[in-house]
Amino acid sequence: MIIKLSEIINESEVTFDYVEKTMDSMDTPEGVTIKGKAYKEGNGYVIEGSYRTVLRLECVRCLAEIEPLIQGEFKGEYLDPKEYSKYISSLKPEEEFGDKHFEEAINSEIDISDLVREYIILDLSQYEACLPECSDTSEVEKYSKEDVDPRWQQLLDIKF
Repeated sequence: MIIKLSEIINESEVTFDYVEKTMDSMDTPEGVTIKGKAYKEGNGYVIEGSYRTVLRLECVRCLAEIEPLIQGEFKGEYLDPKEYSKYISSLKPEEEFGDKHFEEAINSEIDISDLVREYIILDLSQYEACLPECSDTSEVEKYSKEDVDPRWQQLLDIKF
């Protein structure tokens, strides 16, 4: 969903509640439920809300298909193109953004789905796995031998 900055200016607050059916490179069987609001704050625009989705992934241990529930809150702060260029030019070389970090509202529009997609990726576990444990451990057992991998054996023979 795209919100135009003019919509936020004309109203004091824009609320949204929708289901994004597809999201780039994510298998979401039920879509992504997104609820929130957009409002103007000073020279900037704030988009905040919550999301909820089920992703279809593979367990990193047994390679079975899993569907973990991913939910959380998101917040993004944006500036219109003119204010954004002022903001960027006000930063000194190699200066960090600090507490406040703004994104540019490209073409005076904010894509909520892109913002939520970034938050989903950040909220994913690094290694998604079956909970509490894998039901089929044959794939795990196949690679969990106590023997030393022959490719590493030569390293053990090195004398210091």
